[in-house]
Parts: sequence; structure tokens; C-alpha cells
Amino acid sequence: MPNTDSRITALIEDFAKQIIAATETAAVARVQAVLAAAFGTPARRGPGRPKKAHAPAAAPAPAKPAKRRKPKATPALRRARKLQGQYLGALRALNQADRAKVKALAKAKGVPEALKLAASLKAKK
Repeated sequence: MPNTDSRITALIEDFAKQIIAATETAAVARVQAVLAAAFGTPARRGPGRPKKAHAPAAAPAPAKPAKRRKPKATPALRRARKLQGQYLGALRALNQADRAKVKALAKAKGVPEALKLAASLKAKK
């Protein structure tokens, strides 16, 4: 710089050196973070980085009451669920007209009779 004072030139050169050093430090930190993430090791805190703020200790949570166990399904309930599943599966295999017939019979005479009708309608196909 031809027409500048030597003090200004020294300040500019010093500033440029500081910028280069800061940029290199940031680049090294980024590379270390990427490598740490890739290899699963925790990244180290660099100097000057603030410590993580810890939340103030909260009061301990009240004790939870013991969980009540669900009552096991009774044999009657298991039979009813099995029958319902068979009924829904039988309906799925039928066309709309046959499905309407089976539903009407289930409403009138019950699901076991409707299952028999659904099986006979399915066998006709």
C-alpha cells in the first residue's frame, strides 16, 4: 500500500492475521464435529464455549399408583370375539346383495345362522 501510514498497514496486517486464524479455528471445529458425528464420539467443548445450562432441580415426581392388571378375557368373551371375526370375514368375501341378505339374517336370527348362510352363498360361487 503505497500511500498509507506504516501504523495503518500494521493494523490491517494484524487484522488479516486474526481473521485467518479465526477462520481456520472454525474450520477445524466443523471438521471435528463432522468426524465426531460420523464415528459416534461426542464432540469436545472448545475453549470459550459456554457450559450447558442445567435446569434447576425439580421436586421429585409423586409416586405413581400401581398399575391395575387388565382382567383376562372370559371364555364367553373369547367365543363372542371369534364368532364376530368369522362373521366379518365371511361378509368380506360376499358381494353387496349377498352381504345384505346375511346382515338381515344376522339381525333376525343371530350371527351363527348368518354364518351358515354366508358359507352357503360363498360355496355357490
